[in-house]
Amino acid sequence: MRAVAGSAIAGGAALLCAVLPDNGSASDAVWEGSTYLQVPVRAGSDTRLVMPEPFDDSWERESEVACTLMDSRTLIIRPRVAGIEQRLTLRGRQTGTLYLARVSSSLPYSPIVTVRNAGNPDDAPQATRTQSGVLGLLKAMMQGRAPLGYQVQQSQRILLDQAPYRIVAREVWRSRRQTGIVAQISTARPSQAIPIVPANLFIHIPELGTLRAMAADDFELDANRLATRVYLVYAR
Repeated sequence: MRAVAGSAIAGGAALLCAVLPDNGSASDAVWEGSTYLQVPVRAGSDTRLVMPEPFDDSWERESEVACTLMDSRTLIIRPRVAGIEQRLTLRGRQTGTLYLARVSSSLPYSPIVTVRNAGNPDDAPQATRTQSGVLGLLKAMMQGRAPLGYQVQQSQRILLDQAPYRIVAREVWRSRRQTGIVAQISTARPSQAIPIVPANLFIHIPELGTLRAMAADDFELDANRLATRVYLVYAR
């Protein structure tokens, strides 16, 4: 799975927070789903990003960095250019969590950033999980399991029809406070690779509130993949 995400969905997907020192020492980050993970890099140096679970990763501009996996949870990042400022998205293979990060050479350098979970959501009672807000609904839609309190309706509503994208809603998941949409995104340009960048896709549906999160099964369309599923969460 490849994933790309941008600042337009900050507060959605699954975000990370870190406090990084100025002295180039290792640092810990506790993920609590509130802000972006700040990942410092420096030309000529490696940064090791240690995640709490195995993951898939995708870059906004992958040509600017050299990345290798040290193991299933550790990504080694080395800039190919002096000035780096871009987004990185990681998706946990065990939990389906989407982690959004800011990778920047303007941050105080730290060679190792270790991310730790504030808690394991799978240990929480079912009643708590069904009220976990934007992240809980996003994960539920990706797993195809509606939480308690949600009604699922079929839909054929066209959400976006602007080259190179066409997005058509397939399911609408409704509760009193949130609405989730499972949709299909496709392209009519099979001869080229079309990235799916949430920051560039503004799907405004006033009656549902504000778009809080967007995810996709794949974040690139090409000749071998003309369509994929996307997931939108709106809240008032």
